[in-house]
Amino acid sequence: MLTELRNEVVEAARDYKYLLNRGFPQKASLNFVSASYGLTPVERSLLLRCVHRDEDSEAVRGKTVHQVKGVSLVIDGYNVMLTVASAIEGLTLFLCDDGFVRDLRSSYTKDFEAAAVSKAVSHIAKAIDSLGVANPLVVLDKNVSWSARHADLLRSEFGIEATTAARADIAVLGTEGVVSSSDFVILLRSKRVYDLAQFVVRNVVRNVEIVDFQRLLRAPRS
Repeated sequence: MLTELRNEVVEAARDYKYLLNRGFPQKASLNFVSASYGLTPVERSLLLRCVHRDEDSEAVRGKTVHQVKGVSLVIDGYNVMLTVASAIEGLTLFLCDDGFVRDLRSSYTKDFEAAAVSKAVSHIAKAIDSLGVANPLVVLDKNVSWSARHADLLRSEFGIEATTAARADIAVLGTEGVVSSSDFVILLRSKRVYDLAQFVVRNVVRNVEIVDFQRLLRAPRS
């Protein structure tokens, strides 16, 4: 768990972005700055999830929509659920350089049976209703043992269409509509995107600590 953001992490993130913008390979760049600044695995994960080439982050910003009333919304289920679950559990979230909010749960154990995940399903359903989405579709990873139960919960209790797929990312990209995910590859490959997780944590969960990492990256070096 990342409880304190060291100055070295911000400096490492700036150097990492510098290398990415000049065409250096992602893995080699991340390895270099991680070793140079002595980053922990969680700090390394923060850079991987929140720092991208300027060209790519601006591409995501350019296709981001800010309202989804009356439109079809395709939701990368566990990607969104786990971000919301992290907020419910009191973990710190980060506003990344593409404008999307992410957690660092990939660095922790993913407990799909946790009460926070079921609560996240309820919060997401509430948000979908308040946003006036016309045709929501939640795509869940079939390989997760609880996926069938979560899909049934969405359909039976909240009236939201849900499906399972062996490759949720491919299934999401193969549908029409605005895509909700924080997976950067999915965001880059989608035509229009929406940050449902950010809406939920700010307007339904509330009182969530969100570190504006994009602002820290833009701040002048001291």
